[in-house]
Amino acid sequence: MVLGAASAHAAGCPKLKAMTPPALDAALTAPADDAGQLTWRQTTWPQVTGVRDGALLLSGGVRLVPKGVVLPTRLNPDAEIPALAEAAARAALVGHTLQLAPGEQDRHGRRIADALVLTPEGAVPLARALLVAGAAYADPAAVPACAEDLRAAEDAARAARAGVWASPAARLDAANIAAVADHVGLFTLVAGRVRAAKEARGLLYLNFGPRWREDVTATLPASRAARMSRAGLAPAILPGTFVNLRGVVNQEGGPMLALRTAAALEIEEQVR
Repeated sequence: MVLGAASAHAAGCPKLKAMTPPALDAALTAPADDAGQLTWRQTTWPQVTGVRDGALLLSGGVRLVPKGVVLPTRLNPDAEIPALAEAAARAALVGHTLQLAPGEQDRHGRRIADALVLTPEGAVPLARALLVAGAAYADPAAVPACAEDLRAAEDAARAARAGVWASPAARLDAANIAAVADHVGLFTLVAGRVRAAKEARGLLYLNFGPRWREDVTATLPASRAARMSRAGLAPAILPGTFVNLRGVVNQEGGPMLALRTAAALEIEEQVR
């Protein structure tokens, strides 16, 4: 399966530099250079052996959670979504060798890190490979500098109806309150038309229905929302605008997404 050719990276988006094992074994960690590239020391090149519940299984027993994306898990109330994601990830990655960057360990003992997929045609960022295959959702809030790259790869999969995008349940309608409420605690994509937007107590509130205590809502720190204003998207012009949201669903009266950064909100159709 085609993993997706490396694309031009957005300015400021760091990328791993592929190296051969002998060169990599002697490499030192270095800061970003003028080209925005990062070099990391790496001494092992694990293979992807499987996919399980939101993580890639690697040779050596490592469970990897790739940065910049979220893999659906079996906690999703629609069993089709994790099934499609796991099938797409297996088809795209099992048997391929990765070049891992240093990472960190989460409370479940999984490694969280960037990686490259090494192929005869060249190296492909792991996040991009997963997104193009439709095996994961972009999480631009995790790496804001790469938001443009991540969303472009996800858009390509969505247009091709690859992986999870073969199901209409891959993105929820904000008008379907019950469906969004079923995803409490899960990273979720929600789309809808903003009914009202206002700032209060340091937060930008977005309401998607007439009863904010029951309907789907979203919040974004006002300091983060300032970036939208600088880009000409002041909160005052959001009502009536169709937007995509991505984040973890909480229950605050009705279902609520607490957006971490402005990158978690995308304008799909602006009111004219």
